[in-house]
Amino acid sequence: MADPRHGSLGYRDLARQHGEELESLLQQGIFKPVFLYQAMLFNLLPLLGLIVPRHRGGKYIRSAIFALNLGIAFQVLKNHRAHLGGNGYMFGLIAAWSLIWSAGILVFTDIEKDFQRIERMTAAESESTKLAIGTRGPSGNVQPEPYGKDAKVGKFHWQPYPHKLSHRLGWCAGLLFNLRGPEWNWRAPHLGPLPRSIHSQLHAGFGSNKHRFQAVDDSKYLSANRRLKRAFRTFLISYLLLDCLKAVMMRDPYFRGSTITDSPPFPFSYFEPFPILIRFYHVFISAMGVYVALNFVTSLSPIIFLGLSRALPNASRKFMTVPLDASWLYADSFGPFLEPLLDHGLAGCWGRWWHQLFRHGFTMAAGWILSLLPIKLAQNVQLKRMIHVVVAFSLSGFIHACGSYTQFTATRPFSGPFLFFFMQSIGVIGEYIFKTAVFPKLRLPKLLKGFRRAGNAIFVISWLLFSGPHIADDFARGGLWWAGRAFLKKLKTFEEGAMSSR
Repeated sequence: MADPRHGSLGYRDLARQHGEELESLLQQGIFKPVFLYQAMLFNLLPLLGLIVPRHRGGKYIRSAIFALNLGIAFQVLKNHRAHLGGNGYMFGLIAAWSLIWSAGILVFTDIEKDFQRIERMTAAESESTKLAIGTRGPSGNVQPEPYGKDAKVGKFHWQPYPHKLSHRLGWCAGLLFNLRGPEWNWRAPHLGPLPRSIHSQLHAGFGSNKHRFQAVDDSKYLSANRRLKRAFRTFLISYLLLDCLKAVMMRDPYFRGSTITDSPPFPFSYFEPFPILIRFYHVFISAMGVYVALNFVTSLSPIIFLGLSRALPNASRKFMTVPLDASWLYADSFGPFLEPLLDHGLAGCWGRWWHQLFRHGFTMAAGWILSLLPIKLAQNVQLKRMIHVVVAFSLSGFIHACGSYTQFTATRPFSGPFLFFFMQSIGVIGEYIFKTAVFPKLRLPKLLKGFRRAGNAIFVISWLLFSGPHIADDFARGGLWWAGRAFLKKLKTFEEGAMSSR
């Protein structure tokens, strides 16, 4: 339970108190600090397993490396704590996600058969296949690139697991550090179709996934310059909004880990006679904090990779086979909000609007579970849907519960984050059963689209308001919202001490 005294402490005093508490725990040996090499191990070990081909014992090496990764993660999650990353929240989340992702690419799938990446052809490859793929103008020159007026399309092809070690290293690193797969054959559906000029070169390689890659006109994609401007605008707006949200949060005892019964600050104090409004306010501000923070962080991807590839085009094309200067690699992190929510309810809210950064990791785990079932049972559409939903939200709950667990404050990982996400699977499945099995039997007159949309909106808001406090309260207890300021305060104190010792 949260400490009720937190409500009477400012965030600076609270930061100092928690800093001293963590330092005391480290000195007593109850916990150990987080080291950089531990984060590196989570990335380097799977990469070593991926670059070893199966015919050279790669299958067994990958299984052994996953087992080693599992042991390291267990030891780290149990014994190590840090202030940085929301009182250690991000450290636990990243460790848990690395286990799920490494399990998917090391154990659940065969990367040499299941994965292919879109790569730019070399001059030699392009010349040898010029009669089979590509689009050339009347003069024989490659036509202008659709996603940038001053760029070239070039030739693209599906690249499976490479034979050459240097090429294989980059290919495997690209797979390991990817989340949404914009250039892979598992490209997340919410990223949208590929440009028609790219799709026309690759359609023969899509196989059973072809339906996920229907092409759109090239004009539908922003140019590289416009995509960069949009990313900078998102970065700046998110930074300002996040600072405003933090200012609001620091005035409220709730977000400093106090008990829920403490009165919120003005003007939200007017909600005090109506507890449901206070709950809505706390859940809404917490959700906005997560949404804005994710937009802030993910906007760095196009700024860094697209920006550098545009600033250094020759170097980008020389050292990278992936077309980093292509704007279709950089979609928005979140989809449109209203249409998925109103038309598809809770399933649309989570599956079409919310970020899909962890989606493919969950999909691989669900696919592996289905592979263990009898074929007839595994092919049942309803069962497949249910398993995918339950696995996705259970693993999401596991990831966030690990983040909660590695905070050194009094959090509730199981009854907080895990229960919240598991409840979403119940809500999505219940919604689906109602719409497909219950509602048609009610024999009601055909409802207008507006009424159906209103029903979806009411259900989504009610369900999230009902389940949201489980994770919002845990965020507040763990100090997620003020821990960043705590770290900066600690760093400032360290710098002042260093200056005074000179």
